[in-house]
Amino acid sequence: MRYKLIILDIDGTITTHISSWRYIHEKLGLWQDRAFRYQEDFFAGKIDYKKFCLLDAAHWKGMDESKIIKIFKSVRYSRNAKLSIEKLKARGFKLAAVSTGLQYMPDRIKKEMNFDYTISNRLVSKNDNLTGGVAIKLAHGAKHKALAAIFKKFGIRPHEAISVGDSEGDIPLFKETGYSIAFNSTSRELSRVANYNCKTKDFMEVYQKIMEINEL
Repeated sequence: MRYKLIILDIDGTITTHISSWRYIHEKLGLWQDRAFRYQEDFFAGKIDYKKFCLLDAAHWKGMDESKIIKIFKSVRYSRNAKLSIEKLKARGFKLAAVSTGLQYMPDRIKKEMNFDYTISNRLVSKNDNLTGGVAIKLAHGAKHKALAAIFKKFGIRPHEAISVGDSEGDIPLFKETGYSIAFNSTSRELSRVANYNCKTKDFMEVYQKIMEINEL
């Protein structure tokens, strides 16, 4: 089977941190105040995803966006992720990143790794100041809703795509692509659904597996 496109999660997969929302709060010393409660309320079904996003973003209203951008410059990639992705790009694969996090890591990897497509939620800014608004492009658990546009953009069929992720939010991607790889899995269900579960925390294993299955 010749695969043409690789669709990757970002938080916890390409990068070592798990949530860009939480990452901002922790770096600004806000997580233990109220932010963690918003996350708990969302997972408990007490508030919907839009409300969760707006409550989080309200903490940063009026902040200079350059401060947030600077915070994400310190985020570390998973071991050999950058090298592996560059090698995949050199092999001719199209690369798409799908995230329910915020725009700062997608923007960074698009620039640093030459991704062909990225989609994420975005904090709204005006005159370089955050407004407290959020443009929700992908709700929690809805990454698969971006697939139709991605497949159309690159002119491929679902079975020609490989998905790579780490959490339950990536399960819909795994079910709607031709092959799936769990990297740093945090979910038993994701591991069960995946075609392949990485045994190490070295992203080079992802690259090697893709090379293996693409030559069968």
